[in-house]
Amino acid sequence: MSTNSKHASAILGSPFPGSTSEKIVKMIFDEFRQVGWTTETIDLSQLDASALLIRNKDKGVEAALESVLNSDLIITASPTYRATYTGLLKVFLDQLPQDSLSGKLVLPVQTGGSPEHSLSIEHGISPVMRSLGAIVLTNTIYAWSGQIKEDGAPSPEVTSAISASLKELISLSN
Repeated sequence: MSTNSKHASAILGSPFPGSTSEKIVKMIFDEFRQVGWTTETIDLSQLDASALLIRNKDKGVEAALESVLNSDLIITASPTYRATYTGLLKVFLDQLPQDSLSGKLVLPVQTGGSPEHSLSIEHGISPVMRSLGAIVLTNTIYAWSGQIKEDGAPSPEVTSAISASLKELISLSN
């Protein structure tokens, strides 16, 4: 299967626009588009809060859910809150039907203030995504503040992690 027909959706779980996790997604998508992937970003902070809490219906939330369900790759991108991903991301994922991500690839991206929470991906988002049937990439990306310069430029470690994820993704999707 060629990567030319593949689509990736990124779910931004930060309550703040322009977050570090969003910047990393942009770097990833720059790489993915170079190998033929189409990309879409879903910024949860811009969606209707009542609909995210399942209090009412909203076309924006429904479209975001549909986009995730139609993606070949889903990137979950979140800052670390309380040693895991954000509640904003959780309420969105709670709306996905059981096994709705069967066979889909997931690349978790998480950011934090220090390397001490680097296992939060394995203890938090990865089990949730597997419970929905997804295949979580081995080369996940965790970056802490010391790995991103003030101008937003990534450290060599972050660039290397993105390259490793892309290489794994290409091998799994061919």
